[in-house]
Amino acid sequence: MNKDLNNIINHNYVKKAGFMLFIFWAAIAFIALVFSIGTAGLNTECCIDCHVVHTWQDTKEKDSKPLYALILEETCEGCHTSQDSSTLVKFGENIIPIVKSAIKPKTPLAGGNFYYTSGQIHLKKAGYCTSCHMDVRHHATNAGYRFLGENIEGIGDPMYEHGDDGHNIYKSGDQYCIACHANFCGSENQKFGTGWIRHPTNITLPIIGEYAGYEVYRKDVPVCYPNPENPERSTARVMCMSCHRPHGTPYHFLLRWDYNTMLAGNGNDSTGCFACHTTKDTGFRIQQLEVGE
Repeated sequence: MNKDLNNIINHNYVKKAGFMLFIFWAAIAFIALVFSIGTAGLNTECCIDCHVVHTWQDTKEKDSKPLYALILEETCEGCHTSQDSSTLVKFGENIIPIVKSAIKPKTPLAGGNFYYTSGQIHLKKAGYCTSCHMDVRHHATNAGYRFLGENIEGIGDPMYEHGDDGHNIYKSGDQYCIACHANFCGSENQKFGTGWIRHPTNITLPIIGEYAGYEVYRKDVPVCYPNPENPERSTARVMCMSCHRPHGTPYHFLLRWDYNTMLAGNGNDSTGCFACHTTKDTGFRIQQLEVGE
């Protein structure tokens, strides 16, 4: 009798101990999940860190793809925002770019930062991150450059142009923007007689005249190349991102520099517009025209 009673007591103890152990590890797993969502644990093997499992679980996007519902979009900000001025975060083996800082960013990345009003307006008009980054799959190998689509190519700096070293090499800059800004891209929309309606994009940057002074690549005024693996100066092309940063800058219209300070003939200056128009800063070309040369 006592032996049977002891067996029952021991059995109940084991059951309770097993249950408590289960609760403990479940709590640890839950905490890990919460922190992984907020810090971009890209090496996670848990799908629900980023995805809902079934479309019907997404109450706001009933017609979304099975694994590309609203929770994925919310995770963009969960990982790529910060409460300080940092723009690059290392978490485990992952380098996470911060594109929305709560405090003025010390070192903006290649695309800029949504801290600035220009970027916030752009994001609001676009709708959300996935309006441009249409194929966000951190675990895929063929999602295109920066998840912009399979037809978008380029070589990305692993540090996202943070600091002085390293830079991206773009292939076709117009393809990033033409979906929404078609009127600003392509020669048919820009040509007007012998001039241009807007600043030209997707055209070869000449290697003669005032443009000869442009180097093979400048991080602050980038160009794109048909062959990013072998960027030759003679094939360099002007693109939208030569002058703009899509995530936002301190200047109007997402410009990389203050256009109001670009004064032709105002003295030696190699920044902004004068990176390509290398003779207009000193007014040398203007003086030639004035004297009829």
